[in-house]
Parts: sequence; structure tokens; C-alpha cells
Amino acid sequence: MQPQPTAILLFSRTASAEAEYKSFGAGSGGSRITDALITRTELTLQKIGLPVFRSDEHSQIGDSFGERLANAMARVYDQGYERLLVVGNDCPSVSASHLRAAARQLSIGQNVVGPDRRGGVWLIGLQRGDFNADTFAQLPWESHELYQYLADLLPSRTDAASLGDLNTFEDLKHNWFFLRRQIAELFDLMVLSETAFDGADLRPEPVAILRQLGRAPPR
Repeated sequence: MQPQPTAILLFSRTASAEAEYKSFGAGSGGSRITDALITRTELTLQKIGLPVFRSDEHSQIGDSFGERLANAMARVYDQGYERLLVVGNDCPSVSASHLRAAARQLSIGQNVVGPDRRGGVWLIGLQRGDFNADTFAQLPWESHELYQYLADLLPSRTDAASLGDLNTFEDLKHNWFFLRRQIAELFDLMVLSETAFDGADLRPEPVAILRQLGRAPPR
């Protein structure tokens, strides 16, 4: 098999499974939020021009998050790819330029780690020769220690920009003014809907936000 260049792995649950896992507090609206996040990620990946592989709970193999991720990465490498960018679905601020820059670093032999703001990571860019499935499976995934473990494991690396991810309703509220421009579905869910979010005391006040958006409030 001829060596292939870089591929992208989108490692993500489906929208319905992600909504059950995340603490968005949106009731039935949660799957619309996660579907919007996944769709935006997919559209961003399409702009890069690299092969994209999708791994969700229907194809993942393993008992732990680490095992499932390591197995998904191994399957892509087994197809002959020499370099791999791994991303999830919950970082709406990731852009095509972020990913192109990471791919360029990979192409010159550098591994890439994108730290998030909680001590985890939003991106891993890895050379095939630096991938060990057993080692990766045992890393403290989904913890605040992950970035440091990866930094120690990959001393020859480049750090991408530090970005925020979304896991809770507080994350949605904190990032509201950015998200309303990025994901239109959230405007409807968080402002116009009367039922999507229980506990409406946390919901932004509709008229104030509509005025800041330059729109008149609904009559």
C-alpha cells in the first residue's frame, strides 16, 4: 500500500447520543444543539480538502473512551495514512485556518496539540510513527490533565491556539454572543423558544438581545 498524506478523524457521538451525554439542560432541544455543533464541524472540515473519516458510537470499538479513540485512529493509519488530525464536535470556534495550520505543521514532521481552556485538548495532530495504540488508550481522556500528559508524551510538538469547548448550559450562556453568530439554531432555542430551556432564569432576556442584534422584538 502506498503511503498516503494527511487525513482527518472526526471522533464524535451522534447528535442524539451527544445530547444525552452533555449537560445542556435543553430537554428535547439538546439534540438540536448537538446536531448544529456537529454540522458546523463537518462543514468546517469540508473546507480543508483532506479526506475525512467519521467515527461515532455505531462504529467505535472498546470499553473506554481511550480504547475507542485509539482503535479509531489505528483504523485510519491502517489505510496507509502517515499523518492524522483528530477533532471532536464541541469546539465551535475552530476554523478552517486553525486546521490548515495544523496540517502544515504535520507536513513538516511536527506533531500538534490544541489545548482547550480546561486542561483538555480540542485537536491532536499525530505522525504515524509516534502513535502507539496502547499508550493512547491509557491516557486520562476527558479529564483536566490530558493536555499535560500529551505534552509530556510528545515533547517534539507545536501547540495550536487554545480554544474553548462546550459541555454545559453554563458554557452556552458564557459564549452566547459568539455562538449566536456561529450557530443560528441557538438563537431560536435560547431566545425565542419558551420551552427548550427549563429554568428560564438563566436564559438571556429576549428584548435586550434582539436590540443588540439590531432587530425589533417580535410583536
